[in-house]
Amino acid sequence: MSHIKSVKLNTGASIPLIGLGTWVPVDHSDREIVASTIEYAIGEAGYRHLDTAYYYETEDKIGEALKRIFDRGEIKREEVFITTKIWPTFYDKVEYCLDKSLKDLQLDYVDLLLVHYPVCLYRENEETGKPFIPEYPNGLTRKAKGFDHVDMWKQMEEIYKKGKAKAIGVSNYSEVFIDELIEKCEIIPAVNQIELHPRLPQLDLVDYCKKKGIVVTAFSPFGGGRHGAPMIFNEDVIKMAEKYNCSTGNILVNYHYVNDVVCLPKSAKPDRLVDNLKIIGLTDEDKKFLDTLADKYGILRKDDFPWGLDLGFEDKKPYEVWD
Repeated sequence: MSHIKSVKLNTGASIPLIGLGTWVPVDHSDREIVASTIEYAIGEAGYRHLDTAYYYETEDKIGEALKRIFDRGEIKREEVFITTKIWPTFYDKVEYCLDKSLKDLQLDYVDLLLVHYPVCLYRENEETGKPFIPEYPNGLTRKAKGFDHVDMWKQMEEIYKKGKAKAIGVSNYSEVFIDELIEKCEIIPAVNQIELHPRLPQLDLVDYCKKKGIVVTAFSPFGGGRHGAPMIFNEDVIKMAEKYNCSTGNILVNYHYVNDVVCLPKSAKPDRLVDNLKIIGLTDEDKKFLDTLADKYGILRKDDFPWGLDLGFEDKKPYEVWD
């Protein structure tokens, strides 16, 4: 992956601009696929950046794969940038959640630790934090009382100082929540991971983060999750792919690459894992054209935040939801 450039975090560390996103498994066999995918992606395809989360419930399988990779000695731990995330039900036990992830991943530290969402959710099970989205009998999301995302972030700062996370950041944060952290806390987030693709370009938020020295990471760069990837089939993306004689996935990954936005495509297919690392040299004009697709086709957001909570995003309804 030496041909994949990196960008600097506000800690001085480097993060590769393309990484492998992992996912919530559909069933037991899918859990096994996650492990084999990690081994191929790092050991064969050349990925040096891996994104996971406690919520995905696959970190034990990822840890098994990482141990096999590192035990072979050809690739060292410090060569792979690894990110995990704290789930909102562990709002007051952030380090406990991280320790569970580290144990499963068989690691002493992560390169980046993120707050998964800027919310605090009621915890029913002290050990597992499940259910991950607790509800009242009437179906409304049950939030934790007396805590907010600032309290979570202050715990993140202590973890960073201990060295268990080499950098700390946030995920699914709008400007208003980042502003609150900057105002009330000591450490500015190194990263903001958000859903990002041509039909959800979030240009103002990306520009805001860059001005604050916060690296932006894009999840769902193909506009969907395990149930589909609608941007892959967008007619304008297809035309651009024909122009460059490449896949539509290449176009969507390089859309972020040329803008120094970290991109986390997901795939379990070896050919696509390799294909997603191809750099095709999109121009600024190409990037600007792709930015217009949200106006042409409408906003598309995979993550609808179905918790009855306003996270401050400008596009928050009406919009099409892909599921």
